[in-house]
Amino acid sequence: MRTLAFSSNLRNSRKAERCANHLLALLLLTGITAFGQVPSDVFDKAPPAIDEALRARVGKFYGAFVAGKFKDAYLLVADDSQDKFFELSKDQYKSFEIIKINYSDNFTKATVLTAIKSDWRWHGQVTLTTFPLTTNWEVIDGQWFWHFVRPTMVPNPFSPTGFVPVPAESTTDNAGLIPKDIAGAGRAILSKIALDKSYVQLRSYEASDDVVHVRNDMPGQITLKLDKPDVQGLTVTIGKPALLAHEETTIAFAWRLDDPAIQCVGCAKKMSGHRSVQVHVVPTGQVLSIVVDFQNTPKSAQPVPPPAPGPQVPAAQVPPPQK
Repeated sequence: MRTLAFSSNLRNSRKAERCANHLLALLLLTGITAFGQVPSDVFDKAPPAIDEALRARVGKFYGAFVAGKFKDAYLLVADDSQDKFFELSKDQYKSFEIIKINYSDNFTKATVLTAIKSDWRWHGQVTLTTFPLTTNWEVIDGQWFWHFVRPTMVPNPFSPTGFVPVPAESTTDNAGLIPKDIAGAGRAILSKIALDKSYVQLRSYEASDDVVHVRNDMPGQITLKLDKPDVQGLTVTIGKPALLAHEETTIAFAWRLDDPAIQCVGCAKKMSGHRSVQVHVVPTGQVLSIVVDFQNTPKSAQPVPPPAPGPQVPAAQVPPPQK
């Protein structure tokens, strides 16, 4: 079953669209992770004849998808799975590559992970993309056939763990896999990568520093890239560009008047206004903005309060003039 069928439902949310362009990378990561969880009776290596036979049948199956001749693929489908094969969507692929095969039941059943290269269509845009597909195969009358196995867990970027269970009594393959609130799910994804503040202040008349903390609560790794202004004397550095799940790093801002690149120190001391630093997040596609505020004058000293008044001395009484 193609795990990306849910993507067509995201069109209701422009917010979710920003991250949808990069969800394929997440699905590839989670798909391979799930594939590694095999039962204990799976052997590492099959006899060469069995392995070659299966690879030939898988190659013929996906070759039919590359050629657009889906009837040829139907000939490789087990009898009890033909109805399901007809129900599934069928897209023409550009190419395919077998990544890994796990065998079971004395090499009579196998799970095949394949990297498929195909066009990813989104709102009129077409992007050539590689994504994972997992298929199940079994030996029937001495031949390998594609066999539909209803999944119990599938990769899903809307889940904090990267996976969601397939409802047991679902009548459709996608029921329960798509969140009811698409926009909310998109916002939840984007909110898992956050800055502790988006505003820093530097004193241009002297050396000064500030720092912003970045935290990744996504289930997988992200990479941070800086787009910073070319300001002599200003240095912006990331403590750790690659963050694993639930890791945190810092973005340090430093202003130094002894920077050799500064040609006019007096001019640098008078710098004021705002500059913007953009933090690009891969693979979500987010752009987090940080405003740098330059202050070129010290804050005014607090006014000194007047001394407390002493005891009041009554004025001398002057008698009125005599008439």
